Amino acid sequence: MPYTKKAIGRPAGGAGNPSPKNPHILVFDMDDVESYPVREVGVTVADDGFKLKEGAKLQPVYATPDSIELLQEAEGEADARGYKKGVKFAHPGTSTDMEDFTEYNTNRNLGAIVRGCDGKGAKLVGSPCNPLSLKSETQDTKEGAKNTITLQQDVRDEFRILTYTGELPEVMNEPAKPGETL
Repeated sequence: MPYTKKAIGRPAGGAGNPSPKNPHILVFDMDDVESYPVREVGVTVADDGFKLKEGAKLQPVYATPDSIELLQEAEGEADARGYKKGVKFAHPGTSTDMEDFTEYNTNRNLGAIVRGCDGKGAKLVGSPCNPLSLKSETQDTKEGAKNTITLQQDVRDEFRILTYTGELPEVMNEPAKPGETL
């Protein structure tokens, strides 16, 4: 469905407020993608087309809720502008699980899903042709311990972040709470 021009009025009161996000970022390897929504400039919503290969699941990674940032940086010269998309978040502590996740996924082609708490779709970030790369910054000081993870595209393209309203693939079991076993 191509872009249709329409008047864009003033949003309802409070539209500029932050939107709460589910604290589990869903990460997936692009090698696990079976199908991905077809993109068209001017269309930022899709309701089907995202599927992982049989047996593959989305991996939830806990993020401190107020640290979650969706990134959409416009860059480039005239006639060559585009967007580098990504998600940035902090994970508390320096657990072995998080260290292993970071080391394993460095230099892998990734995608991420950020779900809102309003049930109006999820933000699907990265694509098979323009995946996300993981960058990590670890803090372990007297001020605190955390990993700041940035999943961002290395190359800009013409698309904004996609809002996906279709059914999401299966999510791995939620991680155990401290003191629990799986």
